[in-house]
Amino acid sequence: MKFHVQVLKFGGTSVGSGERIRRVVNIIAHTLNDPAQAFPVVIVSAMSKVTDQLLRIAAHVSNGEQEAYEQELTALKQRHLDAAEKAVHNPHRRSALRQDLETAFTLLEQDVARLRSKVGAQCVSPNVVERNELRITCAPYIAAIAAWGERLSVLLVAACAVDIGLQAVPVREEVIITDHLNAEPAQPYGIDADPLSEETRANVQALISPLIEQRVVPVAAGFIGRTTTGCVTTLGRNGSDYSATVIGAALDCVEVCIYSDVDGVLTADPRLVVNARLLTQLSYAEAARLSWFGAKVLHPRTLIPIAHRNIPVRVRNTFRPGNRGTAVGPEGSQKSGAAAITVHRHLALITVESTDLFGVPESAGQVFALAARAGAAPVAICSSSGHHLSFVVEEQAAESIVALLQREMDAPGFPRQQTWHVRSRSGLAACACIGSGFTVDPMSPARAITALARERIPVITQGASELGITLIVEDVDSERALRCLHRDLIAPVIPLVRHPVEEKRREAL
Repeated sequence: MKFHVQVLKFGGTSVGSGERIRRVVNIIAHTLNDPAQAFPVVIVSAMSKVTDQLLRIAAHVSNGEQEAYEQELTALKQRHLDAAEKAVHNPHRRSALRQDLETAFTLLEQDVARLRSKVGAQCVSPNVVERNELRITCAPYIAAIAAWGERLSVLLVAACAVDIGLQAVPVREEVIITDHLNAEPAQPYGIDADPLSEETRANVQALISPLIEQRVVPVAAGFIGRTTTGCVTTLGRNGSDYSATVIGAALDCVEVCIYSDVDGVLTADPRLVVNARLLTQLSYAEAARLSWFGAKVLHPRTLIPIAHRNIPVRVRNTFRPGNRGTAVGPEGSQKSGAAAITVHRHLALITVESTDLFGVPESAGQVFALAARAGAAPVAICSSSGHHLSFVVEEQAAESIVALLQREMDAPGFPRQQTWHVRSRSGLAACACIGSGFTVDPMSPARAITALARERIPVITQGASELGITLIVEDVDSERALRCLHRDLIAPVIPLVRHPVEEKRREAL
C-alpha cells in the first residue's frame, strides 16, 4: 500500500437521516483534508431500525401477510427517498441517486419474491414441514433481504460525499468473504458466518486498494458478506463494528474509528452514575471484559481481527467530532486499580456439590460441557474444587441448566457414581470492577468489599483475575452497588458546600 489508511465506521444512528448523513460526510471530508490523518476507508451500517424493518418484511412474507409486507416496504422506500432529498442538494445528483435507490428496491423486491416462492413451495409440499426446517431452508433468502439496509446506506453516503465535492464511490459488492460449510442458519439474520481472512484480504485488495491508490474514498457496507460461491451472509449482531475491523486488518490500517452516538467508553453507565468519566484509553482486554459484563462498548468479537496486529480502535461521537473519544489498544492507561465499573443484571448462581469431599477435578469440565449443551456460557466462575463448583449464568437459562445437570449427573458414567446436588439462586447481578493490574494493588479488592459493606450490601460470592474483581450481589442492590463502587474506587462525589456569606445572602432574599 502506498498510503496509510484508516477505517471510519458509522453506525445506524449516525446515518439515520439525510441531515445526519451530511454530518457524516463532513467528518469524512475533514479527515481527508487533514494532512496529519491517514486516508479514510468508510464502512456504514443501515439507517437506524432499517434492519429490523427488513426482517419484519421477511417475517410477513414467510407468514403470507401480503398487506403488512407492502406497508413496510412502502415506508422503507419513503424513508430512504426522504433521506436522499436532504442528503444531496444538487438536483442532477439527487435525480441520479433516486434512480439508484429505485433500482436497489427493485432488486430487493426480487429477493422478497424468491423468499415468497420458497415459502410457497414448502407449504404445498405433501409432507408437513416443521417450522425449524423451514427456517433453515429460507435462511439464505432472509440473509439476502437483511443485507439491503447497508446497501442502501452505501448509496446515500457515497452520493452525499460526491455532492460536497469529494471523490467517492459506493462499493456495491460484498467485501468480506465468509465461510460456507460452517455457516449456520440463525434467527433473525438468516445466515451468520465467520470471515475468511485470506480470502477477504484478496477481495479487499481487488475492490478497495485500487480506489485508495486513485485517492477515491471507498464507501462499503458493514454487516454483510458472501461465500466463495456467491451466497449472501451476515456477520450477526454487532456485525457492522466487526466488519470494520475485519476490513481494517485486511488493509493493514493504522486505526479503526467507530463512530456512534456516544463520546466513548465511560467509567460507568451515565444513566446510573452522574459523575461517570470518559476513559481516554483502554486495553483490548479491559474493553473485552467490560463488554462481557454488560457495558455498551465494543463487542469482544470486534477486537479479534486487530488485537494481534496491535491496530488501535477509537470510539468516537459523530455528533461531537471534536472529541477524541476512547482509544482501545494493546495497553490501557490504568496500571492498577479500577478503570471502570459495570453491572450485569438478571443472573442466577448455579452451585454443584458432591457428597464426596475428595471429588475429581475433571468434574468441572464436564459440568461446563453440560452447561454448553443447554446453550449457556457461564458469565463468571466463582469457585471451583474437586467436589464444589459455582458459577453464574443468565437467569433465563438457569432452569434448563439445572434440569440438564441433575439428569446427566445422576446417570451412569459420571465420576465415581457420587451423589451430586445442584442448586440455583436467581435474582442476582454481577458488579465487575475492571482495570489492568487490579490485583497488583492489594488495597483495590479490599476497598471494593469495604465499599459494599459500608452500604450494607451483602456479597453473595466473588471471583477475581488480574483484570479486576467480580462481586455477585442481589439484583435489587445492583444499581446502588454500582454507584458506591464507582464513588470509592474511581470518582468520589464531592458534595456542594456553600459559603456562609452566600447562605446569608440567599436567606435575606
